[in-house]
This record gives sequence, structure tokens and C-alpha cells, in this order.
Amino acid sequence: MLASLSQMVAPESMDIQVSVIDNDPEGGARAIVDNVSAGFPFRLQYCLEPRRGIACARNRAIDEAHRQGASYLVFIDDDEKVDRMWLFHLVRCALVFNGNCVISGRVRALVPEGTSPVMAEFFERKCYRTGERRQYCATNNVLIPIAVTRDLNLRFDESRPFAGGEDTLFFTEVVKKGVEVVFCAEAVVYEVIPRERISVAWQSRRKFSVGTTQALQKMSCGRRRPRILLSGFLQLVASVVKMPLFRLSGRADDAYRSWLKACRSAGIVVGVFGVRSDFYRPAS
Repeated sequence: MLASLSQMVAPESMDIQVSVIDNDPEGGARAIVDNVSAGFPFRLQYCLEPRRGIACARNRAIDEAHRQGASYLVFIDDDEKVDRMWLFHLVRCALVFNGNCVISGRVRALVPEGTSPVMAEFFERKCYRTGERRQYCATNNVLIPIAVTRDLNLRFDESRPFAGGEDTLFFTEVVKKGVEVVFCAEAVVYEVIPRERISVAWQSRRKFSVGTTQALQKMSCGRRRPRILLSGFLQLVASVVKMPLFRLSGRADDAYRSWLKACRSAGIVVGVFGVRSDFYRPAS
């Protein structure tokens, strides 16, 4: 990630600082940052956030951006590589929309060689037209005007630090506050998928976790619990019924897709009752 940032084209007249928020209490990333800092073309800051959980790390990034007097805060993940023109396109899109919109960029998955198409399909992120409005986005490639966190005082929910999905809920709240989320197809980052994620177990857990977040997101937008519960239950039943039919007809890939839909629908059903998945809890 740092190597790709060192090669990117910087927008003119923009002061850039890269902050690495290390969420490991033992500071495992410090040596990496120290090794590249001497030749790094931008200001590079190492920050240790000892409180575990993605939300805590993201809120620390917000605090650092405020402390530095930043105009924009840009999030990417540590398992991503950026295109050389990535930041240029994010900033240009922000300026086209008067600098007061959240700009969400494109994420392309780099799966291990030999990954089956149906497994690779799971990691593909939908690409929208540049300028298209979204109801929410994620933090894996996004530019946020600092007024969103400073003036609206918005933060990521730390109540369940290992649940995941707090970025979906954060940007849902951003839109509810009247700030538009705009897609920029030209601002591309590449997510490097480790081989251990190419498994039915991992993808099933991930889909279930996504479902629990979707239930919360729908409720936060005003949808009533019974309606969400009924919709999720009907989707679950439909997916479970389709699986053996696909199997019997030799459509194994479609059976797998139905299984993942069933996992997501199950997450929606239990999410209505407040169940959350600690998907990102570190292994003991």
C-alpha cells in the first residue's frame, strides 16, 4: 500500500499527509513505516491506536485529520494498492461537486491465481457511473470533506468494534444529514485478496455479517422491523429452496450463489433482533 502511494500522481497545490493507523497494541507496523519514511515523497505519520477494532482506528484517523487542519480525509485499506492517478481523480471529482460531497471510488479485486470464477465473483465490487449518487459507501476508497466529521460531528460506532459494517452505517447517517455520496469510476484502488479468503466458510461468514449490517441500515432509514423481517425471511426460504434444485440440475455455481444469499438473508433476519457478528475479532 505504501509503495503504491509513493508512486501516485499528486494533485497540484495540495499538501498531502499519509497517516498509518496501526491497530496492533504491539505496534507491528512501526518498523514498516520507519523503513520507507526516508524516501517517501509525502509526509508520513505513524499512529498507534491501542484500542482494538476497525471503528476505533477510523475514528483515530478522523482525530488526526482534525489535528492537522486537513480539508479532506481520504480512507483506504492496508490490503489495497492505488492506481497512479487515483487521488488526482478523487480530488478532481470533489472539486466538480464544489468540494462538499463525499466521493466514493472504485475497488477492483486481485484474486489469487487459479481462483474459480464463482469464488472470484464474490469479491467483485459493482462499478457505477461517475457522478451517480449512492445511498452509502465504504471506507475502502473514499474522500470525505472534513466538514462532515467536524461540523456534523459524525464518528464511526465503536460499540461493537469487531462487528464490521460500521462504515455502511456511518455513510448512511452522512446521507441522512444531507450530504451527497457521489461515485467516481476513474479513482481506482486494487484490493489484494489473500488465498485464505477463497473458501466457502470465510465467504459464508462474511455474507452473514453483511446481512446483520443491512438490517441495521434499513432500520436506520426508517423501514419497520416486521417488513424487514418478512422480506429477509422470504429471501432466505427462496434461497434454501433453490439450492437443491440447482444441484440436481447440475448448476453447482448457482447453488453456491443461493447459499451465499441464504447466509446474507439469515443475517438480515437475526439482525432485526439486534444480533451482530464479530466478524473482525482477532483470533485468540
